[in-house]
Amino acid sequence: MDNEPGAAVLSIFEQLIDRIKQMSPKNSGGKPINTRVYSQLTLGMPISPDDYARPWTPIGGSSLAQQFAGGRPGTLPGAAPGGGTEPDVPSPTLPVLRSLEAAWKTALLGRTMLQVVKDDDYREYPTGRHLDFAYESLIMGMRAPPATELSDELKARIKAAERVLYKFDEEGNRIGKTEVHANYLRNVIAAEDARTTLDMARAAANRNPEKLEAFPFTSIPLINAVNRAQEAILAEGGDRVEAAFDTLNAIGVPVQAHMIAKAKREFEAWNLGLTGVPSKIPYSFILPTNWCDPDQPEGFSRLQVTQRDYQSFTNFNQTSGSQFSWHQRAERNSGGGAVSFGFMAFGGRHSSSESSAGWQSTSNAQFRNSFSQSAKGLTIDLEYGLCTIMRPWLISDLFYMRKWTMAEMEKGDISDGTIDGQVNDPHKLLPMIPQQFLVVRNVRISAEEWGADGNQLEERYGSAQGSTMSDQSEFGAAGGVCLGFINFGGTASHAQSSASGQGSQFESRSGSGFFGTTFKNNTLTIKGAQIVAFLSDIVPVSPPE
Repeated sequence: MDNEPGAAVLSIFEQLIDRIKQMSPKNSGGKPINTRVYSQLTLGMPISPDDYARPWTPIGGSSLAQQFAGGRPGTLPGAAPGGGTEPDVPSPTLPVLRSLEAAWKTALLGRTMLQVVKDDDYREYPTGRHLDFAYESLIMGMRAPPATELSDELKARIKAAERVLYKFDEEGNRIGKTEVHANYLRNVIAAEDARTTLDMARAAANRNPEKLEAFPFTSIPLINAVNRAQEAILAEGGDRVEAAFDTLNAIGVPVQAHMIAKAKREFEAWNLGLTGVPSKIPYSFILPTNWCDPDQPEGFSRLQVTQRDYQSFTNFNQTSGSQFSWHQRAERNSGGGAVSFGFMAFGGRHSSSESSAGWQSTSNAQFRNSFSQSAKGLTIDLEYGLCTIMRPWLISDLFYMRKWTMAEMEKGDISDGTIDGQVNDPHKLLPMIPQQFLVVRNVRISAEEWGADGNQLEERYGSAQGSTMSDQSEFGAAGGVCLGFINFGGTASHAQSSASGQGSQFESRSGSGFFGTTFKNNTLTIKGAQIVAFLSDIVPVSPPE
């Protein structure tokens, strides 16, 4: 076999992509539904836990125990006896700022918007587009169908119910609540307070044996208070108020109007100030939560390819379309100087970007191949996982409604519901939504015989690398290793400089800890995680009319 590294890469590509595509939705007959688009990055996006780990969440992003000694405000870590603080003690707000920054970067990831493709390529819009901007424009332009004209009987029922609840001026406009309505609200609040008092007393008794033994007697006044509050609701006309509400709620509004209004409220509720500037961004999060930490195995699977696997793969699939496709991709990328066919490329630099616009910039990713690809008897071992982008601000139920229209748009201007009809079409407002991305991490490559390549690996990533060889140390930090499209090590120097200023509350790790590479006992170990592909779902025909 002339190029065993290349054959190993093709084999692991084939198995990895097959596993991912098998997870696509299927119909009742078991065939994939042709509404999912796979977009593979030419160069993987290196992920640093320092950028995404422990993001802030609305239900509590940081623990007081991390910020203050004893978990109490006012007790700064390392506080001096006189109440002062040592000048070198980090600010107790640093973990909160870090978690907010991680939430902001995750939100940026959640607004990724890609073009529809059929060749599995990762393709952004030429000038860049953002999912949240397109979605907000959509919900603001949606129109519900007009409500059906009500009968005279229903109109009379509505008018009678409104007279129970509201006061009106001479022109028929509401100007306040009726007395019976206001009394009803006060009595309902009093009943809720009485019930809360009873529940709290019961909970306290359950924690104290003496109180629990006496509770059948001490609870009597609390139970009576609940009953009196309920009686007051009925005694002051509460039944009339509830009947009036039932009448108004039973009339109903067009379901489209309700869903559009709810979608607008949800978008505004999750549009948060994470940026530190007077600008909001919709909040998103990623599942599993440990997706960016290569030391946490939960939620990830293992894939291994040995010499027997890739020899069998090559012999069996040498004329298959999938192998030919991957081979063509590898040759094209290698010829362009961006990715090595095989896995050895050094001298690369890939700038870290806080938006997807910079991930594929060829000016930011340059490698040169310096390996003979002569290794024999390879084993490639890696972890992979499909991570899901959760966007609580995006209500996809809207796209399954019927009989809604869009201001200044025709049927299908948002999406025509197909892949073929939208390939490379920049005019559709929201043709597809990225739902998941593929993360590959913790790659280990061993060989029975490395040949001349083993000397280069030892020189760059073995024990010889260190302070005594400053040029090679710098080379290794800025360089990288490519496993086909999986590019590791491209931002090692950036990650290392970032970690140096990130404080003691988070474990500080150098770039070599996550993006670096080690070569020991004939095994090339590449720690770290990378996003290597996105999986997107085609939006149904929108607007439908």
